[in-house]
Amino acid sequence: MFSFQYPGPQKKIPFTTKITIVIWTFVVLAILSFFAFSFFIIALLVGVVAFAANLFQKHRAPISSNQPDFPKQHYSPNPKEKDNDIIDI
Repeated sequence: MFSFQYPGPQKKIPFTTKITIVIWTFVVLAILSFFAFSFFIIALLVGVVAFAANLFQKHRAPISSNQPDFPKQHYSPNPKEKDNDIIDI
């Protein structure tokens, strides 16, 4: 790639240099967008393949377990400690 030095306030930039800068800018943007679009297409294809593979699998056992939840234990205060409060007003 070329390097460009600014000629100073008195000299004008040649027209060919301006055109070259514009062309290189478009070339770099085209290459960047090509690779970005390629990565997008690859990711999209991988997602479609993973989705299709998941659709055509045989029926699997459900993930949820058949065990019941934790047993419910209701709180009941001890009758001996019923009136044993820390603060009595």
